[in-house]
Amino acid sequence: MALTDSADLIEAIQVQLSSSSSLVTEDGYDAVADSVSQELGWAYPIIDDTKIYWAIKRGVRHALFILWVASAQKFKFKQVNLQHRFDHYGTLLREMDKEFEKAMETNPAVFAGVSTYKMFGTRLDAGFAYDGMGRDVTHYKDNYVNFAPLETD
Repeated sequence: MALTDSADLIEAIQVQLSSSSSLVTEDGYDAVADSVSQELGWAYPIIDDTKIYWAIKRGVRHALFILWVASAQKFKFKQVNLQHRFDHYGTLLREMDKEFEKAMETNPAVFAGVSTYKMFGTRLDAGFAYDGMGRDVTHYKDNYVNFAPLETD
């Protein structure tokens, strides 16, 4: 199997998402394919089995991020309760990022061209940090991507 273009990647991602694939729009899938290309920097066709595997895995991760953002509407405003769907997507995203980080450490030759600043959220060298929802978490203990509600002092 080779990924000859973004349509092949999108098809593989849809298979991985199973019944959840219908929850992502066509424009969403285009954005997912663009995110994978920008994150990994690999050109089509992708023929290396390891690269195919990780392109699909990262595509699924980006699709789940779209679903995670969409599920944010399920918040109960006054009680600040998160719905289970939101929690589950956040957990999946964290686990997928950990798995990807471990894969990069164990197989650096495959990921040699991937710029680390493109992965795992945003962190600026000037000392500012934002979580996955765009909130400033510069002065918080875990200031990379923090999917839990921020605590106030």
